[in-house]
Amino acid sequence: MRNGTETNVVCSPCLVLAHPYPESQAVLERGFRRLGWDVYLARTGPEARRLARMLSADMVVLHIDLPEESGWLTCDKLIREQPLVSVILVGDDLSPRNRDLADFVGASALIDGEENMVPLVEELLDSTVPAAS
Repeated sequence: MRNGTETNVVCSPCLVLAHPYPESQAVLERGFRRLGWDVYLARTGPEARRLARMLSADMVVLHIDLPEESGWLTCDKLIREQPLVSVILVGDDLSPRNRDLADFVGASALIDGEENMVPLVEELLDSTVPAAS
């Protein structure tokens, strides 16, 4: 309450996005911003983990082929550090082996990097992250 008036603060959900391909990263960033997310970009796995910790991210989207450490390893470390964060992995190989690996490292989902990812992730949001209020 400020000067006798109540202030309602609406917070957008926070997303950290780490993708090695600038064009794909830009498409995802615009898509998530249109969905009402605050999007923070990372270039590497360690940077994504640092941002997720610093910002208390609601969700992290990682490509599996990141510089410095793979998206797989980054996901595993993130889930160990912040068990409540949702991590979506993006890759071009959705083989049963990679789906099993995504489950093993604690990812909420593994989605195809060749598809239009924003609608796919939007579908996942209902089941993985509470809606912004």
